[in-house]
Amino acid sequence: MDAAFQLQFDKLANTVLAVSKTDIDALPEIKGWRIRHFAKIAKMFDSFCVMFDGTKDYVTLCALIRMIYDNWYSFLWIYECSEGEDVQLRYYLYVLDSIKQRKTTILKMHGEPITDPNLKTLVDKAVADCAKSRQQYIEAIHSLKLWKEHAANIKKARDNQNSWRYKDIKADELEFYNWSGLYERISNQETRYFLNYLSQYVHGLYASTLNVVPSAREMALLLNEAQSLIMSINDYLYKNPLR
Repeated sequence: MDAAFQLQFDKLANTVLAVSKTDIDALPEIKGWRIRHFAKIAKMFDSFCVMFDGTKDYVTLCALIRMIYDNWYSFLWIYECSEGEDVQLRYYLYVLDSIKQRKTTILKMHGEPITDPNLKTLVDKAVADCAKSRQQYIEAIHSLKLWKEHAANIKKARDNQNSWRYKDIKADELEFYNWSGLYERISNQETRYFLNYLSQYVHGLYASTLNVVPSAREMALLLNEAQSLIMSINDYLYKNPLR
């Protein structure tokens, strides 16, 4: 691995390691999620390093970098592109979206009717747990001042597939970003072009089959992009410590 990239990775890994012994469950939930989120990003960069030095699987490396971008930009939109109670609201809607997806997956994966009684017990418990968690986060939203002032828009956001990617909860006409729009809102044009390139590998488009065995130059360019990304993350964490 390139020494400059290894230095940046070590910096990120050490930052996460420094807070790994923190009792995360004792922290306010959003702060705990922040630590877990960057621990996940560090782990993905670790996998990138191993694969880059090992199998040099260009297709998977491209998909992995796109995943890291998705995680990084999700965090930025929730935590840094909002202020005040907007941070909490976006986070709660982000969690509710995950709970909804989990419940849908459980029910569709096992189908109806479930004839195995033991499996049915497990599925019923999982669905009940989703309902309980959902209610907890709905109550958390209801405790916000924003709810008292903008309940109608928050309900619309909660029911929208892009829920936590709303633009302005206080707007007369509520609008949302899709993933493409969110990237456009956060990143510069050069980065968006690169993300579109990476999408070919994530979604298995035809162009992704043309570059299964990359040149040394292409590997170096991918590493350079990965280094720019990890430097941005390290710079953020230097200015905004995880503790």
